[in-house]
Amino acid sequence: MQQRFYETRNRVLVALLMLVVVSLPSLVQAKNACPAGSVVLDSTTSSVRNLDGCIWYLEDAGHELAIDDILAMPEEQFSLHRGGVLNFGYTDSAYWTRFDLTTRGSQVASNWILELALPLVDEVWLYVVRDGRVVEQRRAGYLDNWDDRDLAVPNPTFRLQLLPDATTTVYLRTTTTNTFRLPVTLWHPDSYIEKVSIDEAVRGVLLGAILAILAYNLFVAVSVRERSNIYYVLYLVCAAVFIGTEQVHGVQLLDNRPPILDKAYLHFQIILTWFFGLLMARSLLETQQRSPDLDQVIRLCLYSVTATFVLSFFMPYSVAMEWIVVGSILLSLILIVVSYLSWRYYNPAARSYFFAWTMALIGFGIYALTVMGYLPLNTFTTYAPQFGLVAQIILFSFALADRIKQVQGEALAWNQRALANLQRYQSLFDNAIEGVFQMSPDRRFVTANPAMAELLGYSSSRELLQDNPDVLET
Repeated sequence: MQQRFYETRNRVLVALLMLVVVSLPSLVQAKNACPAGSVVLDSTTSSVRNLDGCIWYLEDAGHELAIDDILAMPEEQFSLHRGGVLNFGYTDSAYWTRFDLTTRGSQVASNWILELALPLVDEVWLYVVRDGRVVEQRRAGYLDNWDDRDLAVPNPTFRLQLLPDATTTVYLRTTTTNTFRLPVTLWHPDSYIEKVSIDEAVRGVLLGAILAILAYNLFVAVSVRERSNIYYVLYLVCAAVFIGTEQVHGVQLLDNRPPILDKAYLHFQIILTWFFGLLMARSLLETQQRSPDLDQVIRLCLYSVTATFVLSFFMPYSVAMEWIVVGSILLSLILIVVSYLSWRYYNPAARSYFFAWTMALIGFGIYALTVMGYLPLNTFTTYAPQFGLVAQIILFSFALADRIKQVQGEALAWNQRALANLQRYQSLFDNAIEGVFQMSPDRRFVTANPAMAELLGYSSSRELLQDNPDVLET
């Protein structure tokens, strides 16, 4: 077992090293993203993913400012953002952001795509300003009709046509009830098509993996009818609904957004995912039967999740989401400790469960470091939580397989013990010196030992049973 632990640990470390290597190219590119305070676009620019040092922001707590008010303000009213993705957490304020786009080395107008990687944003207004005048304005938001968007994609995107050798100022007014992050990226149309194709492939693989594992475990749950498998299937259903809602992926193919995939219920989806995850942990780790102390910890977590579910009906959405995010981190740490202690002291099947929660926490940790600016924004870091969740789900399957194997081993051991007891009983029955027999209601012999057959004048028990005399007349 110790050797298998070291092998698994080494595999995890190698995987993390490979992911860091994948992130390094973007880290190098991020250093030279915004020279001279303006985003410079030329014929060699394919994308600008880091606007560090170019984005200026202003908080509008009362939602009172219009674009004319913003243009009339001194530029000193805005604050320059430095360090990672612009992030204000959960806030009711509207935020204005501003940055300059400078084109060079072109004789004709160039086309660009501005993407805000925030699919759950309530509303974002784009204002294009030249020579102090608004020359274009557009909006996008969560409740948009997909046909009204520049591009029918989950993230709000805007087509920009920039004049040659000129500077254009772009203002964004953004409001959202979810976590307020502004990962703004500029794309050349060709690069954006390549980016979208990669995103769709990644999303398809992640969601497809979850659905495939769900289908397989649904079959296993119906066949085996093991309680932990049933909880796991319900956990997968809630996780798949959460990912579909949070990524707004595939909704554009539907005429209307189903209520179950509406972000207004995102916090309830997270709570239900945790609820079934904790029930699965309690069943899989066998805490109720084998560790009362650990079971008490999981029960307290279940009570907390249930209380949060009820309180969420009375709390503001942003407050509930912030509380649930903090609680999710605490619950992940608790389950890592509980599964490790379970694995260490009494349950080998908890090994995969321990690594499952560790991988999930690593995924969310990488994403948190990205938002805070310590890691570059790229495909891997953007989807790090989803990668961690898929790795967790796969390892859960291994844990459940270990659990089924363990249950089968216990059942086989019980069968072997029962067979041994039966053999001992048969030996006592056959070697008894007294006559022992069983009689049916119609007074016929059902079984008889050799001593009984000898008393009745038969050479063997088989001869007695074949003759089948009346018990009371012999």
